[in-house]
Amino acid sequence: MQIEIAVFGKNKEIIDTLERIINNNEEWKAFPAIQQEDLKVILQNNPIKILLYSSGIGTSEVEETEKWVDDNYTNVIQIHHFGGGSGLLKCEINSALEGIKPINKPLHNAIN
Repeated sequence: MQIEIAVFGKNKEIIDTLERIINNNEEWKAFPAIQQEDLKVILQNNPIKILLYSSGIGTSEVEETEKWVDDNYTNVIQIHHFGGGSGLLKCEINSALEGIKPINKPLHNAIN
């Protein structure tokens, strides 16, 4: 069974790249979302294990999304990934799956 990973960000090219990298691992399946509403549908209809935040999301939208996920999907691991290459991405995902809490949330993530 594949580990299902939602990818949420506002830059379609970056989301497409993250989706490709994730789907290159036969044990993972990416579910991309550019709109918060699409992300909510993905979470409601799929057994998502990880929510990966990418770039371009406004601070208030990130905070709102984090709270909604915390309140409704306590089993979903939330990771903030804003670059660093495919090796870092794979390390972040594997660490989260091993139970290592990610500490990569920036103080200022993007657009206010």
